[in-house]
Amino acid sequence: MSKAITIREKLDLVNFDPMDIDVSEFEDLSKSMPRDANIDLAIAEELAVKYLRAADRCSEILSTLIWYEGSIKAKKNAIRNRLFLVAKDEGYKTSEERRAYSEGHDDYLSADMELVTAFAARKNFEMRHDFFLKSHQYMKEKMRSETKHMMSSGFSETSGQNNFGEKTW
Repeated sequence: MSKAITIREKLDLVNFDPMDIDVSEFEDLSKSMPRDANIDLAIAEELAVKYLRAADRCSEILSTLIWYEGSIKAKKNAIRNRLFLVAKDEGYKTSEERRAYSEGHDDYLSADMELVTAFAARKNFEMRHDFFLKSHQYMKEKMRSETKHMMSSGFSETSGQNNFGEKTW
């Protein structure tokens, strides 16, 4: 019996950096889309499977990125709140002054940049996910179209057969 895989193991954020995600497999697959509309049945079938697997992989990465983005947002808010209290202790009187102090601090700016990076990474994978799902659907449509064309042209060995496998032409 194999060891159970937990969500904690799959979504580990220790030392996680969204900029370190390897996207080479996705880039190669994106480039594999034929440049012309002349796609035969075998290529369409192969690409449909690859695109669906890539969309699944993107959704796995997306779940980690969403979690990471949320944790960075919480960290940023905590830093802002801590610095807001520090500003009060340093003598800033109004909430505008305290906010300006906290939001201009290097720690806050660093956390804000982390949040922007997390957001950009999530958006990148949302677009990749959408691209691969659309590409998968396009390949399925090409397969349907090619199969329909083969059936109508008599090209297929099964074209012209009735439900009992007998030739009707």
